[in-house]
Amino acid sequence: MKTWIGGILFVGMMLGLSSCKTKGEIRREQELDKLKTEVKEARDIKADVDTTLEELRMEVARLSSVTEQQAALNRNLSEDIKNQVLTLQTRVQALEQRAVAEELALKQPALQPERNNPTLEMGKKLYDEGKFDEALDVFRGVSKNAPRNSDEAKKAQFLMGEVLFSSKNFASAALEFAEFRKAFPKDSLVPTAIYRQAWAFKNLGKAQESRSFFMDLIERYPSHPMSQRAKNEIKKLKP
Repeated sequence: MKTWIGGILFVGMMLGLSSCKTKGEIRREQELDKLKTEVKEARDIKADVDTTLEELRMEVARLSSVTEQQAALNRNLSEDIKNQVLTLQTRVQALEQRAVAEELALKQPALQPERNNPTLEMGKKLYDEGKFDEALDVFRGVSKNAPRNSDEAKKAQFLMGEVLFSSKNFASAALEFAEFRKAFPKDSLVPTAIYRQAWAFKNLGKAQESRSFFMDLIERYPSHPMSQRAKNEIKKLKP
């Protein structure tokens, strides 16, 4: 009975641990599984080709008495298969190297510090590396932990919009920039936030909404550099 209960507790602990994984970790594990599948498929193909090559060699030896023309044809065919084998070997090696690299990356607890003590610097580093999901998690953590109207909270909120915009999640980016404008209406980054919102709607194919935000930027900040950009973008929008 104790063993049965202990087994249930162990399974529960494992499920609890697996639920702590970030979207980025889950995505990398899926990519690793995909790579492993590709390696296996490539190995299987190589094995089949090796078998075919051996059978061909035996057939060439058996047909050594055929005409020179036929023998030459067989030799050419053998060379083609050798080239295919070489190509497959190279592919298998490349896939194996990628699989090993992904495995090592998953084993390293690189994101643990960010989860426990997120900072703007950590988020910016992940953002610069193109790890948008991880960067977004860090900036959300900073925004949650920092005092409501602090400079750190302000930067984290703006950077959440930037991360979503860079990852082409334009609808969510527009919402995050709206939150930034609501929380920090007098900040110097507000014109940039409006400009990003306009571009987000433009990328979503919503020309009317995009024009509205560009016009809002021009009316509120006529002398701001972003306003001149907005004027140029309005000219490109379809009526």
